[in-house]
Amino acid sequence: MNKNEFCPNCGQPVNENEEFCSNCGAKLSNNKQSRQEYRTDQTHRQAADNNPRQPMKRKTKIILSIVGVLVVVFIAFYAWGSNHYQRKNQVDQITAYLKNPRANLADYVTSDNPSVHVTNAALKPTQNYYFDHSSDADKMAEAFKYGDTYEDVSLVQSGRYLLFFPKYTLKFKTFTPHIKTNHANSTIYVNDEKIGGVNGSGESYYKQVQPLFPGKYHIVVKSTAAGHKLTADKSANIFSNSAINMNIKTVNFTVKSSPGADVYINEKKVGTLDKNGEKVFNEYPATDDMKIYVMMKVDGNAIRSKVVDYDDLGFDDGDDSSSNVVKPEWPGLISEDDAENILEDNFEDPAEDAFVGGAENKGYQELHEQIGNFNDNDEIISYDMDCSIVSISPAPDNSSNVVYKITYTFEHDDYEHKQVMLYSGCVFHQNGDDDDASQKIKAIGNGKIISDKKYNN
Repeated sequence: MNKNEFCPNCGQPVNENEEFCSNCGAKLSNNKQSRQEYRTDQTHRQAADNNPRQPMKRKTKIILSIVGVLVVVFIAFYAWGSNHYQRKNQVDQITAYLKNPRANLADYVTSDNPSVHVTNAALKPTQNYYFDHSSDADKMAEAFKYGDTYEDVSLVQSGRYLLFFPKYTLKFKTFTPHIKTNHANSTIYVNDEKIGGVNGSGESYYKQVQPLFPGKYHIVVKSTAAGHKLTADKSANIFSNSAINMNIKTVNFTVKSSPGADVYINEKKVGTLDKNGEKVFNEYPATDDMKIYVMMKVDGNAIRSKVVDYDDLGFDDGDDSSSNVVKPEWPGLISEDDAENILEDNFEDPAEDAFVGGAENKGYQELHEQIGNFNDNDEIISYDMDCSIVSISPAPDNSSNVVYKITYTFEHDDYEHKQVMLYSGCVFHQNGDDDDASQKIKAIGNGKIISDKKYNN
């Protein structure tokens, strides 16, 4: 046995060829130590166990605390930013600005043409269009939540918010349409800005405009012919490079509708109907695709007629104004014949399905009670009601205000009793669209006696 060899685990002497310590069972291969080595090793272990750890310095604690706080703040900041600047929220915000002409949109738009300067003023026509067509903006927003393109508009990443979060903008295609007219000495204006004169020959002249964002524009052509100043204007929705026809001609026509209604031609107010509901236009400068409608206020609500396309009327431009009559239709307006028939039928025999709300309608209940009283009156042998319409005017929500007279004829034994009542405040409401519409009585109005006579038989 080599006395210089000892078990490294328990320190007992071991033989040179032993694999395991006979005292503790530790494996001995390559781990045998001399007694001096064992003692030295044990001394170092005891010294390490007896040497206490030094406490962390205050400066180190402060630095670690600050680092920890910064990490927590950054995580919270990143979580907030990831939600606030997520794609859907940015699309919703841009869409809201797109539909609001008073909002500053320029920060959220880029152009496909690098030479176009993106300004809030340049984007007002775009906002005006989507203000009038908000459903189009909503469809675009829905498309951008799942894709990057919608028709000629793209959603692109343009920079970052706060260094970390992607910033999205709308990339619009710009257009450079030609404005065409039939007068050589014409000057073109777009949204009150002078664009300049025209080029061309014969009866075809044109001016190409600078790149425009898509939207609603007011275009005016001013010219002279035979010493007369001519002006043509129209509202045009520009979404392509298609030419805009602004040929000028003069026409004669009369607009007839409700007295006091304002007349609009190509989105511009041009007059007011007189007490007879008429406005005469002679030698009026007209453009192709001229649109006419009337507008009026009823109970504080502005209502607008359906739009009439002048070219669709087929008038002869040489006719006088009395021959060319434009009668814009009001949405939901009942005809005199329909109003008269419905009222007369229901005064004689009220039907639930002829009233808005059916049997719960106050007018239905009043007429039902009235018929009952006539039938219970033993002095009345028979009775009859005749209706005549005094006036019909448009009302909001596809409705009509009707003034009418009911002539009651009561037969008694020895005399005939005629009573005429004037009803105002009657309202009809149209259900459904023009192709499948039905008119119902919303209110029969209030009546007052204007004639009461008896005739001997």
